[in-house]
Amino acid sequence: MHRIPIYWTRSSKLVKQNSANRRYNLRVGDSDLSRCRLFVILATIGINVVAVSLLVFAPWSGWRTALALNLIDNALLLGFMLRYRDVLMARLIVFGLSAGVVELVADAWLVGITGTLDYSIGGGPMLWRSPVWMPAAWEVVSVQFGYVGLRLWERFGASGLLLNGILGAINIPFYEEMARRTHWWQYSGCRMISGTPWYIILGEFAIAVLLGLLAIFVKRGGWRTSIAAGAAGGAGIFVAYAVAFTLIEGWPRR
Repeated sequence: MHRIPIYWTRSSKLVKQNSANRRYNLRVGDSDLSRCRLFVILATIGINVVAVSLLVFAPWSGWRTALALNLIDNALLLGFMLRYRDVLMARLIVFGLSAGVVELVADAWLVGITGTLDYSIGGGPMLWRSPVWMPAAWEVVSVQFGYVGLRLWERFGASGLLLNGILGAINIPFYEEMARRTHWWQYSGCRMISGTPWYIILGEFAIAVLLGLLAIFVKRGGWRTSIAAGAAGGAGIFVAYAVAFTLIEGWPRR
């Protein structure tokens, strides 16, 4: 009568030991997961740069190509998240979606109040004053510069966040310049270097710093923190553009 309890006791110990081993292996593999996560996120940046550079030569480019590129980016991010059950990647995506939705306010301000941003050249369905794909685009940008900023902060501290801002001021305006040529959006009626407004360059330096800073809280917190950080990021995008525009162009009079 005593053999059954003894059997289950030994089996229970074995299960607990296996569980402990899995947890140990997960901890050992965290650095590998981080490297793979960084590789995938950097891959989306590289794919975007190549794709946008090629779409310049496609006269038929418009809102559909922008949507397709966002779908490819998200397929990579979601595929990685599901393949490795990566909770941090999932939180970053939620963070980015929250930022992308709130950022619609900034777009509406740039289009309707400053009158410097025009999405009409791209065509396609609209979401308030923005193309329907814009929240997904900002989601991808938030994941990219949020995580890259996080990794730079972990290695260099505050200097890493400033470096992330410099990368944002260089990389994101590249898309602004290419967007006009790929018929996604364009600017007018403000001080510009080529097709990119100076206030956009200044604003996106601040945005990249902010996204990296907020990603620190995303990593440390839970789902509610990710949503709140994303909302703060979307609001910060508006503030960054508004401050940058006012410093360079003056407060809009519309």
